[in-house]
Amino acid sequence: MSMIDRWQCAAFLLAASGTAWAAEAPRDNATLAAKAEVAFGKQQGQSFDAQAVKPAAAAPRTETVTVTLKPGKGAEVQAELDAGQGMVFHWTASADVAVDLHGERTGSQSEYTSYDIEGAQREGAGTFVAPFAGTHGWFWKNKSQQPVTVTVTITGFHKRLVRHGGQP
Repeated sequence: MSMIDRWQCAAFLLAASGTAWAAEAPRDNATLAAKAEVAFGKQQGQSFDAQAVKPAAAAPRTETVTVTLKPGKGAEVQAELDAGQGMVFHWTASADVAVDLHGERTGSQSEYTSYDIEGAQREGAGTFVAPFAGTHGWFWKNKSQQPVTVTVTITGFHKRLVRHGGQP
């Protein structure tokens, strides 16, 4: 069953039960087991892990941003995420760029945490789950003598995108 099918199934079950799936609702295995028994009956061999799902208050959204990096210059694109929320990403560059996937805690002025760094890369893709609330994303630097175009697409539960540097 695909992730979208699972979301649709969960939304249907919750709507049918009249239960709201709030981001703040406590989640534990006993509650999940009770819901499963009501919805499907007792299933032999079934186990539960209520912490594997982090409910979101809104649907995921997809955004694409393109920046042009002048020779020797960089740009940053970050998604504002709550702790535990995630995104799926894919970015491409027209030539090699140095890249730092990193995050800054909400309210931080000069501290950040790097998650992945490459000296020369043209593409990146993956999933990311925010370890803390704040902005999380990429800084790309063009080390060539020609302009480089970088395009990133993010699908996730981010509140907004923050962009610094580069040209639209």
